[in-house]
Amino acid sequence: MSAGRHWHLRRRDLAFLGWIAATLLGIGGYLLEGGGPDAREAGGWRRIDRAAVEARIGSGELSGREADWYRVMRK
Repeated sequence: MSAGRHWHLRRRDLAFLGWIAATLLGIGGYLLEGGGPDAREAGGWRRIDRAAVEARIGSGELSGREADWYRVMRK
């Protein structure tokens, strides 16, 4: 009885490892193929234009300090 149960657990574990391997292969294939948003596209991943932000800080449009609503918890 225990030998059959052992085989059942082992078969389930192998199925789980197969599922993990298939998932990792799928993710790897997607990334290697160049999937995901292109860096030049307007949407998708958010890209911050550092030069524009620094220009707005320099012009006084943005402040160089934390927001008034931002409160640091101190012990």
